[in-house]
Amino acid sequence: MNLEQQLHRVSRGDRDVFSALYREWQPRLARFATGLLGGDSDAACDVADEALIAVWQQAGRFSGSGSAEGWLRRIVRNKAVDWLRARREVPLGSGDAADSLLAQTDTSASPEDAAIAASRSRLLRRALGELSVEHREAVWLAYFEELPLARIAEIAGCPENTVKTRLFHARRILRDSGMIEALGANA
Repeated sequence: MNLEQQLHRVSRGDRDVFSALYREWQPRLARFATGLLGGDSDAACDVADEALIAVWQQAGRFSGSGSAEGWLRRIVRNKAVDWLRARREVPLGSGDAADSLLAQTDTSASPEDAAIAASRSRLLRRALGELSVEHREAVWLAYFEELPLARIAEIAGCPENTVKTRLFHARRILRDSGMIEALGANA
């Protein structure tokens, strides 16, 4: 059963289908929210859960005219923006949870490689914190989830050219702040 069909069944109150949808999508949405929240994986799990509760309550609002995944991710994005507004976009914190998500260290890496990866993770988290939510979303979807521009535009609810512009400005902000060089990235 695809996501559209799941949403239709959830709108009719089917708890079993909602449970399956939750198990399938919660981890993905939490990773997406982690990117939007600049690495705060604990808050991201809460945001993903809030979004899925909203899906349970409002699944009937999905009209079927666009992508079901885009609709779902927009709910997560809106919940993440609400979370950030409530905290007035407090600078990103440090923490093992964020480091572990962003470092994605190879377990066979040497201690030196692990230290370099952890350092890059902290730099990346700081760099993402300098971006607006819109820029962070575009960067996360393009570089971490490796989605094509058309799909990012669908998820963000904006034209492809807007996504291109957001990525351009995000790279410029990161380059101007020295984060691109510090990360060893070529942008």
